[in-house]
Amino acid sequence: MNINRCRNCGTKFLVARSVCPKCGKEDFEKVPARSGIVLESVELIATPDPYPDRYYLVLLDVDDVKVFCRSQEKLMEGSQADIQDDELGPICRKA
Repeated sequence: MNINRCRNCGTKFLVARSVCPKCGKEDFEKVPARSGIVLESVELIATPDPYPDRYYLVLLDVDDVKVFCRSQEKLMEGSQADIQDDELGPICRKA
């Protein structure tokens, strides 16, 4: 998984943008994001296809960027989690 960083001011964000929200420049680079700190973890029990019937929705702080990901297990607040992309989006696991 990658996050975007402005080469001018260093602002980081997940979704690609045409201009930096902080400085207005148009020069970005992709930065690998491999892990983060768990801020919250909530079990979802009624999920749409093609997602599993039950999983956890986890909010991670990845280099000061907030990222939602899925997990098959409950991740404790404050713990470290690894993150990567799969065919359905970001997925995280206990580090």
